[in-house]
Amino acid sequence: MKTGFVILAAGAGRRMGGVAKCLLELEGRSLLERLLTHLQPLRGKARHDLVLVLGHHAHDIQAHVARLPPAIEPLCVINPRPEDDTASSLRAGLRALAHDVQQVVVLLADQPLIDTADVQAALDAFAARGPGIRVQVPRVHGQPGHPVIFDAHVRQALIGPLQPSLRQWRAAHPEAVRLWAVDNPHYTRDLDTPADLNELVRETRWSWRWPG
Repeated sequence: MKTGFVILAAGAGRRMGGVAKCLLELEGRSLLERLLTHLQPLRGKARHDLVLVLGHHAHDIQAHVARLPPAIEPLCVINPRPEDDTASSLRAGLRALAHDVQQVVVLLADQPLIDTADVQAALDAFAARGPGIRVQVPRVHGQPGHPVIFDAHVRQALIGPLQPSLRQWRAAHPEAVRLWAVDNPHYTRDLDTPADLNELVRETRWSWRWPG
């Protein structure tokens, strides 16, 4: 089954001080490079199979992407209204994906612990879903996380004439949504504030720096 990936990186990072969070370097590699490297074994060879949605800080992130190895390079698209909710960024990413994608994996660019095995486990769980399930959301101790996975039918609905948000679609079709209960904190760990970063560094003892 052909899988497309959308990484959301359009935010302003205001709670982190107005920086591009995905450019934070951990152990010498940016969050974005780490994530793209982990997705590389799971993606197709076409750039349209993996879309990075930018908005705020687009220039800096594009410059960083241009220096990455070609094998992990995503297709970059820009949400012209990144101040809107994440639905507009997701919609921009879905429109840019290859047309023949059969399932979509949505990730956040500031997830520091997500690795290949985590994404593969989510894909395996989605493949084993029950009949009628079109959306899977990981839930760790009651907290929803990412990656969110959905099928081509949902993709078409989100970019169709009505353009509902994924949240609205889920509310309208609760019977088609699987809240995948899993004990993996990687799915709910992201970096929103300096306190989040400090806690991660204490736990992992990773070195870190902001570029420049």
